[in-house]
Amino acid sequence: MKNGILAASFGTTYKEARELSLGAIEKEFSGRFPGFAVYKAYTSSIVKKRIQEKEGIFIPDVLQTFQKMYEDNIENVYIQPTHIIPGEEYNKIFDMANQYKDVFNIIKVSAPLLNSYNDFETVADILGCYYKFGSTGGERAVVLMGHGSGHDANKCYSQFQDVLIQKGFLDVFVSTVEGTPVFDDLLEELYKHTYKEITLIPFMVTAGDHAHNDMAGSSKDSWKSRLESLGYNTNIVTRGIGEIKEIRDIYSAHLEHTINSSI
Repeated sequence: MKNGILAASFGTTYKEARELSLGAIEKEFSGRFPGFAVYKAYTSSIVKKRIQEKEGIFIPDVLQTFQKMYEDNIENVYIQPTHIIPGEEYNKIFDMANQYKDVFNIIKVSAPLLNSYNDFETVADILGCYYKFGSTGGERAVVLMGHGSGHDANKCYSQFQDVLIQKGFLDVFVSTVEGTPVFDDLLEELYKHTYKEITLIPFMVTAGDHAHNDMAGSSKDSWKSRLESLGYNTNIVTRGIGEIKEIRDIYSAHLEHTINSSI
């Protein structure tokens, strides 16, 4: 019986970031699950179109990949989304998988990065160790930029903030581009302290357009520019958390659990 894994991602047009995060996740699936054929799909039609125009590379969407897996005689399909939270994009993958439930013997969608309280704690510990979080005596703060969502799962960001506080990472703050907490809320929180220096880090699997432009861009509306206009010194990290081996291990662990639960 042929088994297949689908790494389903939003995607990014930033080639290096794509290879260091999404590509690394896909390679680890191949190494960790021998005997499973590994496929990839991007859910963003805009990202797919721009990659094909700029690089001449075609990356299929989820439904196109399901069709290819069927043609390759894959019978059991295990989908590992590379999303952070179980939001709108994640739910779309469930809907698409449901369309193929009668085509494959097994088709299952695994969990995103933040799926359980243990995930929240583990991710906080990993980032804390990797970026050396800790109290800085009020001199420096770290801001994690999440994507955000209008979906109810956006609450994961505030829950993650709570876990950071519980672990004593009191100078680490979470904000989002398209959800809550919004950046203005973050500024109000920073005003309460005496920080002089802010480090901006993407809380996203890949450091793509949001990280390079909304966070670190030169426009007056970028987070970097707004912070500097208020007198803060800024340090910029343009590295997605998918580049961290221990983060990738969480995705692999979720996928392994999904596979084993069907045996």
